[in-house]
Formats: sequence, C-alpha cells, structure tokens
Amino acid sequence: MAELSPFAKSVTIEKEISESDVSGLVKFIDMYCSAPKLNLIVDSSYRKIESKGETSFSWEQHSSDHQASLSVNLKIGRTVEASFGDIDQKNQSQLALYTRTLDQIRNLVWTYLQNAKKSTMYFVIGSAEGGNHSEAPSKSNASRNIMRRIFSGNTTNVFLLSLVLSFVLFLFIGDLTVILIIGLLLVYLVFADVITMNLGNVRPTIERPLAAVVSVRSKTDTLEFLGSHGKRILSEIREEVGHLVIRSGADAATQSDIKASVMAILSRNGIHTSQDDVEIKTRNVYSLVEKVAAKFGRPVPKIVIGNSVVSNAMATGISSKHSAIMITAGSLIDLTDDELESVVGHELGHVKGHDPVILFATSAVVYTGAFYLWYPLFLFLGLFYYVIAFGVLFAVGKVLETRADTESAVVLGSAQGLATSLTKIGFKQLYMEKYNRFGKLLDWFNFDPHPPIYFRISRLSALAGRESAIRHTFLDSLRDCIVGFFTAF
Repeated sequence: MAELSPFAKSVTIEKEISESDVSGLVKFIDMYCSAPKLNLIVDSSYRKIESKGETSFSWEQHSSDHQASLSVNLKIGRTVEASFGDIDQKNQSQLALYTRTLDQIRNLVWTYLQNAKKSTMYFVIGSAEGGNHSEAPSKSNASRNIMRRIFSGNTTNVFLLSLVLSFVLFLFIGDLTVILIIGLLLVYLVFADVITMNLGNVRPTIERPLAAVVSVRSKTDTLEFLGSHGKRILSEIREEVGHLVIRSGADAATQSDIKASVMAILSRNGIHTSQDDVEIKTRNVYSLVEKVAAKFGRPVPKIVIGNSVVSNAMATGISSKHSAIMITAGSLIDLTDDELESVVGHELGHVKGHDPVILFATSAVVYTGAFYLWYPLFLFLGLFYYVIAFGVLFAVGKVLETRADTESAVVLGSAQGLATSLTKIGFKQLYMEKYNRFGKLLDWFNFDPHPPIYFRISRLSALAGRESAIRHTFLDSLRDCIVGFFTAF
C-alpha cells in the first residue's frame, strides 16, 4: 500500500490479489454499492464497467450532512486502486469526506480478503530436504493453535496465565505458590526460544532460507467434503505435503512444480481444484530477517513459520543469542518486504530491550509482593488484587510494545513502513476506534498488551522523517503512552 500524500487523488489499496479474489471482491463491492441510501451514494451516479479482467466502479458520494460531495472511482483487478477526481485540498468538509470514504473502501476490501481466507487451505513449504519440513492444515493441531495464542504478543499472555494459575494453586499449597510460579516462569524464560520453535515445522536457516505459502481456495463442495471427511483427509494431506520441498531459485518453473504437486495430492484425496484456485508465494525469509538483524547489530534469531492466516509475528528469548521469532503465513502473504521488515524490526526491538526479562521481573514483583511485602493488602483486596495485577502487566506491556515500535522506526528508519503494516494487520480495530467516540478510550482499558492501534499508527506517522531525532526510545515511549492515554478522554 502506498500513498503519495495525505490526500492523494489516487491510492493503491491492495496489490497482487488472486484471480478468484478479484471476481469475489467485485460481487462484494457491487452488493455494497447497491444500497445507495445506506451508503450516501447518489443513486443515479452509480456506474459499473467491466473490461479485460478489470472492473471499474464510479459514483458520487455525499457527506451525512450533505455539505460536501466527492467523485469516487474504484478499479478492481489484480491491483485495487481508488481515485478521487475532484478533490479540493482547501475544502475541509470534502477532505473529511475523502478520509471517511477511503477508510470505508479499505475496510470493505480488506474485510472481504480476510473473510476469503476462512475458506482457503494454506500449505507452508520449506526448503529443507527430507520429511516433516512442511506444514499442511490439520484438525489434529489444535494444541499448536492454542500454543500460538498463548505465546503470541510480547509474552504477556504467559505471565497473565501464570497469574490465574497462581490463584488456583494458592487454594491448595498456600505461600509455596509464589516459589512454584516464579520457578515455572524462569524455566519458561530460559527455554522460550525452544518452545517458540515448536510452533511450526518450517524453520528457515542460512542453508535453507526459503518458505513458500501455497493457498488453495475451497469451493462450496470442497468445504462440504472437508466437513464430512476432514479429520482423515487432512491427516493424509498433511503427511504427503510434509515431504514437499521448495528449491533454491524459486523460479516460475519451481513454483509451477510445487503448485502441481499440491494439486495432485489434493486430487488423490478427493479434493479437485483448478489452476485459478491455487496461488503460491515464495519468500526468502532468512535473508529478510538477517538484513534486519544486521541493522540491529544482533545475531540472526532462530526462525519458524506458523501456519496461521492471521498476519502476525512474535519474538522471545532470554538474550539475543537465545532468541526466536515466529512469522505467520498470513504475514508472508499480506505484507510487502518493507512492511515485513518493519514488523521483524518491531519483534527484534523486544529482543534488544530484553522485554521478556522485564515482564518476568514485573511478574515476580507482583507475586512476591502479594505474599511477602503487602500481604495484608492482598487479603483485603482478594480477587480485586488480580484485576490490579492484570492492569499493571498490561500497562507495562503497552509501554514495551510502544518502545518496540520506536526501536523498529529508529533502527530501520522507516516509521511509515511499520504504520502501513499495522494498518493492514489491524484495519478492523482501527476503523472502529476512528469512528467510535468511545473506542479510543475503551481500548486503553482493554486487557491487551498492545496500545490502541490508532495510537500506534498516528504516533509512527508523526515519527516518519525524524526517526534519528529520538534519543531514548523507552522514555519517549513512556511519555507518549501517558500523553496518549490522557488525550483519549
């Protein structure tokens, strides 16, 4: 996604979408635009023109108070582009309408593409020789999905889970709970990189740097077939796909071979697809992470690819030499190289700042304080003490997430790159926060280690071009979090 100016007349919404997504998106947009009263579209202005694999929509949009109007053109092909022919840079009412309309279009496009993923099978294929170095969907990997949920983010979830566990254990072993919990957390901290590496089968290295994501769009009959035979079929597919290898070079012929192999495996298991339903995207993941690590002056962390459609990444480890980063298949599909580099930079910012150690120390203080330092207060507050403890951990997590954003922006010199990647990753939440008067405030109180997405994006956009002026990433992040929280009221 690229914007030439805050109010560019032409904006690219998405690039390189699949042929099947193009046709589905056209129907989705046409259905949305067919309700002009709801969407403030002038009924007589609506046009739809199809030619050479591309569909153009055009209409006249009015603001809710009818004080401004805007001509909109939306082209949908492999690239989705919105243009606004009569934008007046001095007309504030029209600029507000422009912003709202562009946000609506982005929200529609990305909502459709995210929903389309739910009916898509993903195969992550590595470049390691031998078996079990690739990963296919399976109903038997529920435990791995649970692990991804627990260990995602900045490891705050692990420490929050330990808080809940401590409450349960206290009923049985009393004061010994604090020793047991801190001991378990310390073991987790030491072996966090090993745990992370078990979140996927594809683990790029300097000798085997590639990862390919093969996406197969499932038709209605395929979904029904999987619903009836999924457990057995997916297990067999997983076994066969586990032996596929993406060769170095990743040229068109190599990708065609991988695509043909996946289609043959599916066919043998009763799932019939066409070439148009299958897309393959190959990334040199190790080279990308190595490039970012070099800018941070850190060794390359261990890398694992998680077979999840959600665009996300996480890093952990007690030190740079014992760190690991997990990147999801969704990130490899959705993000450009620059955007993915900025996300990896954010994760290495956690490693550089020793954030897992900071969270461990915070949790240790919460535990020891409750049982040894302010025990009477703990007894007085009861369960409410855990609400406060959760709040403390989330507050620390929000500052650490902001600091990781800042580290990525300063080291890579690309605050806007991270802002655009966050816009893609959190577009739904961003839209709700932006147009809900209470959303900005409530999201500061969410039990989430991340600050509100609008805050992160606006802050990064403000940093763009002056990254080198940041002198102390932690103090700047702490200050901005405090200011951001109080300005949300």
